[in-house]
Amino acid sequence: MGFQIKSGVIPKAQKVILYGVEGIGKTTFASQFPDPLFIDTEDSSLYLNVKRLDKPTSWTMLLQEVDFVKQNRPCRTLIIDTMDWGEDLAKRHLMEQNHWQAIDSTGYGTRYVALANEIGKLLNLLSEVIELGINVV
Repeated sequence: MGFQIKSGVIPKAQKVILYGVEGIGKTTFASQFPDPLFIDTEDSSLYLNVKRLDKPTSWTMLLQEVDFVKQNRPCRTLIIDTMDWGEDLAKRHLMEQNHWQAIDSTGYGTRYVALANEIGKLLNLLSEVIELGINVV
């Protein structure tokens, strides 16, 4: 049985999470990825000369914007800035949909399971974007 040895760069879309304190330069760093397109959930990219989709006003809109990128491939890098605000959209979505007053009360964690399922929908969609060769930050 013979094995082949390969060398050199093998291009593949990157999946990157930037984590750090506010103001350290995460947005500026993300804007340096190839052909970036922002889904700016909290207006943190307004000082940059970059492409951005409309600020999502709902969880559904955020998912639709990611699907738009998947279908139309308008960039080489999709940036969601920030995911904690995206998570807030998911929480509000679940609270409205289920008439909950809060995400963290009663139910022995069932509300957090529902939240994890919603975030899982986004992560699956982002994996599909990566499979198309688009970086996700």
